[in-house]
Amino acid sequence: MSEQYIEYWGLTQHPFLLAPDSKMMCVTGQYFECLERLKYAIYTNKGGVLIVSEDAGLGKTTILLKLIDEMKDEYGDAFRFAFVDQPALSPAQMIAQITGSITKAEPHEDKLKNLKMLRDALLEANEHGGKSIIVVDEAQMLCEAHDVLQELRTLINLTHNGQYLHTFILSGQRALWNTIKGMPEFWQRLPVRYYFIPLRVEETKEMIRFRLAKAGLEEGREIFDDDSLEIIHRFSRGSPRTVIALSDLALLVGYTNRSAKITFKEVSKAINTMSGKGETLPFMKTEKREGMPSLSALSNLDRGTEIGHIQEGAGVGGIRGREGWQMWFMQYGQYVRPLIALLVITALILLIIMGFRYVFFQKKESDVAEIAKQESVETRRGTQEVQREMTDTQAEKPIPVPVLEKKEAPLQEVIIPPEKPKIAETPKPPREPVQKKEPPLITPEPQGPVRDAVINKLAANIRTRPDLNAPRFAMLFQGETVRIIDETTDEKGERWYKIIVLGRRIGWVSESVVTLK
Repeated sequence: MSEQYIEYWGLTQHPFLLAPDSKMMCVTGQYFECLERLKYAIYTNKGGVLIVSEDAGLGKTTILLKLIDEMKDEYGDAFRFAFVDQPALSPAQMIAQITGSITKAEPHEDKLKNLKMLRDALLEANEHGGKSIIVVDEAQMLCEAHDVLQELRTLINLTHNGQYLHTFILSGQRALWNTIKGMPEFWQRLPVRYYFIPLRVEETKEMIRFRLAKAGLEEGREIFDDDSLEIIHRFSRGSPRTVIALSDLALLVGYTNRSAKITFKEVSKAINTMSGKGETLPFMKTEKREGMPSLSALSNLDRGTEIGHIQEGAGVGGIRGREGWQMWFMQYGQYVRPLIALLVITALILLIIMGFRYVFFQKKESDVAEIAKQESVETRRGTQEVQREMTDTQAEKPIPVPVLEKKEAPLQEVIIPPEKPKIAETPKPPREPVQKKEPPLITPEPQGPVRDAVINKLAANIRTRPDLNAPRFAMLFQGETVRIIDETTDEKGERWYKIIVLGRRIGWVSESVVTLK
């Protein structure tokens, strides 16, 4: 089955194994930055490093394994390390395990002897130009074990000639950050720190494509389309571990269905398999055709400021301002885009015509004006020459003035035409004022008290009517908040809530998938 699965997709090895594998890690973004900080701490003997992630499965262990592999390649046998991934030990057991890993010898039962063995081994590696690191992973398990933390703090103090003999790396989840910060004597000994946050959608896509390429996928070939990658990111909430698991299941579904590519359909079935029960996403492909917004528009993940906390929007129904307009445009974009394209094309044609007319007629008018100007100048010149000639002629020959005899003008009879009778004008009736028709008032639909609720299932369907057999037109994930505007009960006695979806659409959701606030 495994070999057939790999051969079907044209791969040479499995791309999505859950076990940490440094060779399959896509070292970009925050992972590249973290790896460089770890190397910096080792090269400059900074002493201690603190690595914390927002949640489990964000790649802390994998980046530490990547660091160890690169240090082995660089220093060879001169590199020594201890990797503790089960820190729920007593202080003596912790020291013994670290000593055995560094010295590669059987530790003593006495803690002081183990500390001496450990220091000698670290000193020997340092004298031969090597490096040593001590890694304690999953250290959030030690938040209540302050005695173990204090013992680990003393390990950092192993120095020689004013330099640390090793680099101590403490790794864990969010609770570890606050615990160590409340221990100033420990916090100050961990000057290099890094905080992992969930992946962005672009980073999720890059990670999946990188793993497929490392698994032997032909260059230029795409197995997952963009929509399937977006829904994988949204369902996983940027957790690499969940991304890997869901991508693996999607490939398996595609293999069993003999699909040519992973789309909404395959990812929907994979999510249904992961959730175990309930309704999920088989309608999303149809939803896409009907102009519903893509899941990338609903995903509102962003980097934090100080330590990289993830910031999420207030849910689908709470989108306001610019995001609300974006959601509206994506929902009705299929109707608006053709109109916008037509308007743009029309505007371009008009601009071209106006530009042509301006250039052509402007030139023509300028030519006509120039000709008229020249004719006017020539006319004035001709007139002036004629006047000068007449003046010269009059000066040479005087013109005789004739004497006219006075004659009385004959009397003419003046005839006064009779006055025309005036026709009385018929008064026009006054115009009645035009009354403006006011638009009819729209009475809003009476609704019940407005309440908020939270989706409590991994995925919930939103229906057009309060009925399980009604068509589904949207989907919400666990943790998203909805606004309830009304409620009703179906024939089976199940309660349904009327909610606002995507800011303006009305839908119904069953009470079994929500929790009232």
